[in-house]
Amino acid sequence: MTLPLEGLRMLDISRLVPGPMTTWMLADLGMDVLKIEDMEVARAGRARDSFSPTVDDPDIEARAMAWNHVGRNKRSIAIDLQKAEGRAILHKLAESADVFFGSFRVPVYKRLGADYETLGAINPRLIYATLSGYGEDNSFADLPGNEVNGQAMSGVMAMLSGKDGEPADTLFTALDSYTATVAVIAIQSALLARERTGSGQKIDISLVEAGANFASVGAPGYLRHKTWRRRGAASLRSFRCKDGKYLISAAFAQTHFWDQFCDIIGRPQYKGMLPLRGELRREDGTTHPTVAALIADVRAVFLTRTRGEWLALFPRDLTVLPMLEYDESFESDFAGERGIVWELDHPLEGRVRQIGSPFRLSDTPPVFRNFAPMLGEHTVEVLENLGYAHPEIEQLERDGVVRISHGAAAAPTTRSDC
Repeated sequence: MTLPLEGLRMLDISRLVPGPMTTWMLADLGMDVLKIEDMEVARAGRARDSFSPTVDDPDIEARAMAWNHVGRNKRSIAIDLQKAEGRAILHKLAESADVFFGSFRVPVYKRLGADYETLGAINPRLIYATLSGYGEDNSFADLPGNEVNGQAMSGVMAMLSGKDGEPADTLFTALDSYTATVAVIAIQSALLARERTGSGQKIDISLVEAGANFASVGAPGYLRHKTWRRRGAASLRSFRCKDGKYLISAAFAQTHFWDQFCDIIGRPQYKGMLPLRGELRREDGTTHPTVAALIADVRAVFLTRTRGEWLALFPRDLTVLPMLEYDESFESDFAGERGIVWELDHPLEGRVRQIGSPFRLSDTPPVFRNFAPMLGEHTVEVLENLGYAHPEIEQLERDGVVRISHGAAAAPTTRSDC
């Protein structure tokens, strides 16, 4: 079976979370992602992706990589791009690459000989993509940026904060993930455009701009009326049950759902009184007294039964579902039915589980090809393909230009269960 992006090669010098998440999605779809990595595991593992081990021990590394989903289906070559010989290797690789992708600050690329002008001149068909905190051509371009900075600068954090304005964030890499998805779409679009024009192009993705789109639910109102309000008012989205577990409901969104909801919980007097009607909202975003009383009463009702008891009363199509704990989400019936978790056989760790791919294609679905690579696992293979002889490769290793993994790499395997 041919995968959707099979035959396309990417040079990936990204680090941390959003960059490796971008290339993970593309690798799962068949792109040959060659990770060009730093020579050392140090810097708290930040020389690689955030799921790689932070200690320089081959056995620990091999076992950790069994669980590293963002590194799977990729290859690794370790090069010192600070050295001229290392930059020469990069430039040879760029000659036949389809995509270059990085997640450094803008000034770094020039220093590494990996800027658009240099690589684009070597290969005019190259899709050159970068993901950074703030993008290019602005006064923030040379500043480091990460998830929390992006949430703060884009309005995401304000949208999450309560009515008192106390800053809040998602506490997980929501913006990194969204930005990675934006980058994937941009890269695939540029590849499609190249089929028509024959030329590569430059892609410039920033966390802050992606964040503005991520939180765009509030954009039309503000851009039209120049006003916005915090969403810290009480709501009927979540209910704590007798056993301490929660239910989540969207029944308040539509009248016919709301009326059924009221009958089931034994509060028919609230039928027709949709809590989010415009006339029951206050300009300052606070909760109307009538709605506040309704919410307090409904929440008290839900404390009289366990989550399971309530779920048995609600029809499945009434938008009332359990709020699953993180562990429950992986073990749920839905997760099993959709194959959200892949089960794999690793030569050292045995049976391991990884988060699967969200892409569902009927004829060319993503497949597992190999575990996340050891640092420098494919250095020899890549250099041989570039025409380097074994004595040259050995000399490059002795000179500290490349790193070769001498640990036991995990053999490729196939997905055991989907």
